[in-house]
Amino acid sequence: MCEACEADGQQAGISPALATRARQLEAAMPGAKVPDHAWDILLGRSGGAVAWAHTQRMLECLDRAAQRVGGGLRCDAA
Repeated sequence: MCEACEADGQQAGISPALATRARQLEAAMPGAKVPDHAWDILLGRSGGAVAWAHTQRMLECLDRAAQRVGGGLRCDAA
């Protein structure tokens, strides 16, 4: 997690329902799937680094799940 998320103890307001919907959307997308451990890191369940391509794919799916296509959801701008 980045410093912005660690500072306030939450992961950008990503609710369990939003995370579930984003993962469903990601599973339906063509291309290489994001590994489960990358989602765990993004959602604050574990620590570690996530490849930039996976980060972009997850954030795109979170935007779509929140019906904010192109909304630019970032970990420091919930």
